[in-house]
Amino acid sequence: MIVDSHIHLGLTVSAPCVDKSTGAVLALMNHLEIDLSISTGTALIFGRPEAGFRVALEAYRQSEERILSYAFFNPHYPEEDLSWARRCLEHEAFVGIKIHPPIAACYPDDERWNPIWRLASELGVPILTHSWWVSDYNPIQRYATPDRFEHYVKTYPDVNLILGHAGGRYEGHLAAAKLARAYPNVYVDFSGDSYSFGLVEWFVEQIGADRILFGSDLTMIDGRTVMGRILDADISAEAKALILGENAVRLFGLSR
Repeated sequence: MIVDSHIHLGLTVSAPCVDKSTGAVLALMNHLEIDLSISTGTALIFGRPEAGFRVALEAYRQSEERILSYAFFNPHYPEEDLSWARRCLEHEAFVGIKIHPPIAACYPDDERWNPIWRLASELGVPILTHSWWVSDYNPIQRYATPDRFEHYVKTYPDVNLILGHAGGRYEGHLAAAKLARAYPNVYVDFSGDSYSFGLVEWFVEQIGADRILFGSDLTMIDGRTVMGRILDADISAEAKALILGENAVRLFGLSR
């Protein structure tokens, strides 16, 4: 079973794409034999929860339950977003929570994130976060460095955290692996445009294949590039099976 645990439905100015439709996503899923994908709709990310909820349910219906979704939380709108997160997670189409500290311009260890961690603990669902590393050309990523997640990872050991993009760049990869080695509730995914040679093999060696997920970042990234790196990595067939789907089935409680 293959599960893409990190995709996006909807338009974004920063990541132009010829076709971002649900039909196009399904066509690629069929081509790559991906059984399930889990999406964060851009309407949810950019402050339109009601529209994002509708898009997610329509994708779930159109895909015949193959496209699932994350709820979303912005700490600057705690009451509204927490209410929407609860409403989303009451529906079988939603299987986790997504947060994006750089978009919120709020550090991951800020107390304003506590309500969504508490909700994840209450409902027993994982949290997927954007993670990256700061640089001169991308300073807003200071809000997403893996080390800043340690406070909540330690406070809520029953909540599994997925570091989307596995820290993003070299220093971020090092920090992501360090956090995952220290806390068994930390996972990573390889979504995004980090194409360092040997990265898959290095992470398997550092944290084990059982805490790595396949995530493509479709439609912002061509999902074939990420899958190809995993399929051609110098790791065992068993490790590839874990990364491509078995870990996600366990983590999200998915039906085979």
